[in-house]
Amino acid sequence: MTRQAHGLTRNDVLSIKEGRFYLDGEPFAEISFNKFDLLWQLYDQLAEGKQLDAANPLVQAQNKALRNLHALGFKTIRIFGLPWGPAGPESYANEEKRKHLYAALDKTLDLCDTHDIRVVWSLAAGTFTDTKLDHEKGWIYGQEHQRELISDPQSRGRSLLYRYIDETVARYRHRKVVLMWEISNEVTLSADIGDTNRVLNGERMPLLKEVAGFFDDVAKRIKSADPLRLVNSGGSNMRESQWHLYLGQGWQTDTFEEQFKCFELLYAKSAVDVIDIHSYPDNKPGYAIRGNDGKTMWLDNKGYMAIAKRLGKPLIIGEVGLHAIAKTDKRVWDETPDYFESYDDSKAAKPWVAKTLNDIVEAGVPLSYWWCYQSDQSSDQNNRQRFDIDRDRNPELVACVAEANKRLKAKLLR
Repeated sequence: MTRQAHGLTRNDVLSIKEGRFYLDGEPFAEISFNKFDLLWQLYDQLAEGKQLDAANPLVQAQNKALRNLHALGFKTIRIFGLPWGPAGPESYANEEKRKHLYAALDKTLDLCDTHDIRVVWSLAAGTFTDTKLDHEKGWIYGQEHQRELISDPQSRGRSLLYRYIDETVARYRHRKVVLMWEISNEVTLSADIGDTNRVLNGERMPLLKEVAGFFDDVAKRIKSADPLRLVNSGGSNMRESQWHLYLGQGWQTDTFEEQFKCFELLYAKSAVDVIDIHSYPDNKPGYAIRGNDGKTMWLDNKGYMAIAKRLGKPLIIGEVGLHAIAKTDKRVWDETPDYFESYDDSKAAKPWVAKTLNDIVEAGVPLSYWWCYQSDQSSDQNNRQRFDIDRDRNPELVACVAEANKRLKAKLLR
């Protein structure tokens, strides 16, 4: 069933009232999942000349995942709306591939509609460069790198990006299934890294101030096509030395106020509506920064919520998760002998998953997405450190997320 919802109002989409999220006219909060390969799998099937019909095993797999998520009470997920890496912009720039892209997107949204799930849609804006991936040579950087895309509104990549946004957002803005638009994925982590010229492994990188301008420009472009919906950045946390890197002072650890300055630069005067971080604390209480006494302090969810409150914009955690660490990594295992090596070992993983979720609930973060639910990539199938969990392989861990979701709603929606 396709619900083509014309004449949407603010109540039909995620909105902000008095600092809180609202959906369908009611306060909204959720801890749910990333389903990163939902679109990817469907697009790849079309690229291989296969049909996206009910008999297709990959369609069945995505449908099953969404059915399970709906049954567990989840209302939203986060997805990537372009194929991975350099294949993403190419899937739009090439006319024949564009047909597959939109057919796969149509199918993605139809499946979500069927199971009453709405999507945070990452537009992957940061990928519109001349980068190519050669299976033998690795990453090859062409004329326009990240720096050109992000710093120059007149670049070729920016022109293609804007054309893609205009067409894609206009095509789907009438669909109620779209919860919120997201600019890109973790562009903040590209800021101010590399050598003294900000060149990392041959790629030119942007300044944090240029990332701020990019976010503002792209958010305004999205809103010109869809004035109704919120826009988040997809930006991730800051590196622990981000302010010092921005000032050209190297990898000196920031204080809390210096980290705040980074977020202020990105969001205070931006058209971006939502402050977005990605959080992978692993065996730590948060991210290590420097206290006023010079000692290590931890920037955790409560700290990020305090930053968001000062800036007057709500916080979401677009990705939250834990790396399963192989025992060959002596540093982690020496620090925390009770850590876990694989999500397949649910007994070992569960306390860490529960702790991470408890921290979200305790801090009152209104919207978070666990990384991730059910990967159907062949590269993950025999990987002991794979990230994904699902009801068949790890029912106890999925139940942890569902239970934390209920507790968060009970806390914030009462």
